[in-house]
Amino acid sequence: MSRKTMAQYGFVDSVRPDDDDEPPASDPISGAKRYYGKYRGTVLPVPDTDRRGRLMVEVVDRDGPNITGWARPCLPWAGMQLGSLIVPPPGAKVWVEFEQGLPDYPIWVGCWWGSPAETPTVAKTSAPLMPIFALQTLLQHGLVVTDTPYLPYLPTGGVLIGNTTACIAIDMTGVRIFGPTVQVNGDPAGAVPAAAALLVTK
Repeated sequence: MSRKTMAQYGFVDSVRPDDDDEPPASDPISGAKRYYGKYRGTVLPVPDTDRRGRLMVEVVDRDGPNITGWARPCLPWAGMQLGSLIVPPPGAKVWVEFEQGLPDYPIWVGCWWGSPAETPTVAKTSAPLMPIFALQTLLQHGLVVTDTPYLPYLPTGGVLIGNTTACIAIDMTGVRIFGPTVQVNGDPAGAVPAAAALLVTK
């Protein structure tokens, strides 16, 4: 027996007005179908001008795509002018839930990868089953924290901050800086430093 789709229950490809500050009513539509659990979604190229981490998401159910209203983020930490803000780019795959099961109140609660090729390259050097904490952007800027070797920069583990051309490695032996040019107390924009600064080049 096949389950009905969101479209068959009256969910339409429309954008709900930007009024998501208030929670849904206890029962806005008597007898309305509720959607519990997680649904697979894809981020659409619609900017959130409020910069609140919201996403416009295409949720694909059994018979085709549906466009959600603004999906609000489920964050591990947030408060007045503080918190964590992570926004996946258009095309990224996200998990979507609905507040109280109502399709007009979507929430994006996490992301997922479709294939091994999509995972961050900084995480692929870790040995299988060994813990690693890694963050990486589209342009390969990243942060790695690991207790296992991350060659060639962290022979015994440690912290690595950088990109494909320059980085800072921190481990039990000390701090090492790698890059074509290293400035200490230099110009924030990377220009030739003032006399009081230290400039080291290869």
